[in-house]
Amino acid sequence: MHIKFLGNWSSHIGSGQRNSSIILDDKVIFDIGPHTIESLLEKGIDPGKVEKVLITHMHLDHYMGLPELLWHRGSRKIKETLVVMGPSGIKSTTEQLMRLINTPVNDHYEINVQYVEEKKLDFISVYNGNHIIPDNVYRVDHPDGSFVYTGDTAYSQDVVKAAEDVDYLFHEMTYTDKDHETARFWKHSTYSSVMKVMEESQCRNLVPIHLTPASFDLVMERSKHVSQIIPPVRDVKS
Repeated sequence: MHIKFLGNWSSHIGSGQRNSSIILDDKVIFDIGPHTIESLLEKGIDPGKVEKVLITHMHLDHYMGLPELLWHRGSRKIKETLVVMGPSGIKSTTEQLMRLINTPVNDHYEINVQYVEEKKLDFISVYNGNHIIPDNVYRVDHPDGSFVYTGDTAYSQDVVKAAEDVDYLFHEMTYTDKDHETARFWKHSTYSSVMKVMEESQCRNLVPIHLTPASFDLVMERSKHVSQIIPPVRDVKS
């Protein structure tokens, strides 16, 4: 199991940063914000060989890189079907979006997509996040290890259940505790709420994602003292 970071930032994007996204074994992408495709190319990953894209929710920083990937595959006539999994409405919303951006429809352009809105796909299970719009949390029970990837979510018992005894918990940590009121309003997580999920789920390692400058600095500082906190700046292998 080899997980690479394509981005680790929230919508509070900064220079040189990309929105939170990871790829499993160069084949399965979790969330795909704008310019994620550039991250793939920079890491030497062929976008045409991606097999699945799992969208947690349809906010710009988690979803709007999908049309870029579909255009890339279409212009290169990738015949293999791309599986796109997401919350209810992922198919109709994406198809409408592709029409609105005037996606070519002709013999020289092929987009082969299968949309999935189920709660189970191969070794991937779906739980509910606690966000302001429908939000999937994905649990992966890979032959070589297990992990959970959250989208945007406030503290949730569903997330705790999803993360029970996993090797890695990739959990959004948009805010520090100082901004807990803002986090509560937008249904995001703070440092303390993420640590509560970690403690209650008894996951073995925490990888904070969806960061802001303040939460990034906090993660880097705390990772020096808490061995189970892994900074989202290097690959995860098991």
